[in-house]
Amino acid sequence: MTTSRKIAFTAALGAALAFGMVAAPAASAEPVVATTLSPVIGAVGGTGSAGWGGALVNESVTVRVDPERPGFSRFGSSIQCHCVVHWTNVTTGQRGAVTLPIYPTIPASPYPSFETGSGRIEAVVTTTDITFLAGRGSWTAP
Repeated sequence: MTTSRKIAFTAALGAALAFGMVAAPAASAEPVVATTLSPVIGAVGGTGSAGWGGALVNESVTVRVDPERPGFSRFGSSIQCHCVVHWTNVTTGQRGAVTLPIYPTIPASPYPSFETGSGRIEAVVTTTDITFLAGRGSWTAP
């Protein structure tokens, strides 16, 4: 093979490889954070012989969506968030509520997904007892 043919072959091969890398499909990814809802502030606890006692709640709820699972959302928070996420799919009119904390069955596994439907979703977060300031937010589920 002549030198000019080697250079042409190398250039063509390099261009084909570069195009293949650019045109390759995106790798499968984990669910992405769609939004973090504004903090909910409230209190939880019960009444006892000493009167009302409980814990202050000042938590934010994270919402994740998975492009490979359209119409589903995951809600996560810390173990101190005794909260309820009331969501409404503005696009479809579907509604639901999810009580937190939701623990994965295995520590390394993800939080469970809930069928919220695809479209624009709005949510209000309250505590399970007394809510001083509700959390709010919205996201788009694929």
